Amino acid sequence: MIQTKTILNQENEKIFVEVYEPSSIKSTIVFCHGITGCRKGRTPQDDYFQKFAAHLCENNYKVILFDFSGHGDSEGRSEDVCLSKSVDELARVFASEVKTVQYDFLTFSYGTTVLCRCLETHPEIKPQHIAMISPGFDPLNSGFLDTNNIFGKDIANAYYSGVMKQNGYAVVGAKNFKLGINFIEELKSFHSDIITKVGAKLLVLSGKKDIIIDTKFNHEFCQKHKIKNIDYNASHALFEEIDLAFNDIEKFFLS
Repeated sequence: MIQTKTILNQENEKIFVEVYEPSSIKSTIVFCHGITGCRKGRTPQDDYFQKFAAHLCENNYKVILFDFSGHGDSEGRSEDVCLSKSVDELARVFASEVKTVQYDFLTFSYGTTVLCRCLETHPEIKPQHIAMISPGFDPLNSGFLDTNNIFGKDIANAYYSGVMKQNGYAVVGAKNFKLGINFIEELKSFHSDIITKVGAKLLVLSGKKDIIIDTKFNHEFCQKHKIKNIDYNASHALFEEIDLAFNDIEKFFLS
């Protein structure tokens, strides 16, 4: 059964939630999407995460997809997106929809960053598994302020030139997405080590052709913390080998 609903965030904006619920629930999986993306995938025209959710539901997993504010079908402006706001939204969705003792997370890019901070501020959340696609373990240096990639160059140039502070935001040219100055400022205090301390099984999936995040940061993080990392001949979203990636994720959740 698929249900759609909305819950309110701290700004009274409607957060769109899509729940795939089987008659018998083995475990619950919460998906956190990336910046400029949505619960469906890279764009609102995608549906590959919805198809994966439907497949998992057929195998007795309850799956929760939702759009952060400023994304997808949720309310809010993109320039108001920041880590603390996204974390609060994840915590509200979790409290509203996760009723099982066993639960897992699937995160993509910025979604991993949000989950890390959420686990830090909500220590009562203790997942069994966390699967991370192209995770943002070092979001500023590996992505948002990296002048060498197509995503970060617009933001970095606007930030370091002072234009971002003057306007309050920078426009990400690839998707005409406005990224606010508070987004960058909050990430300065971010650290990802918390994800290694929550007792969950961890899996990282990376694309060899990723031009959004410098994967050397993720590989070094995985090596340091002995996290299994699978590389695919794919880009940031693993879209070119997404079926293979989903198969590996499903096996991981079963482990």
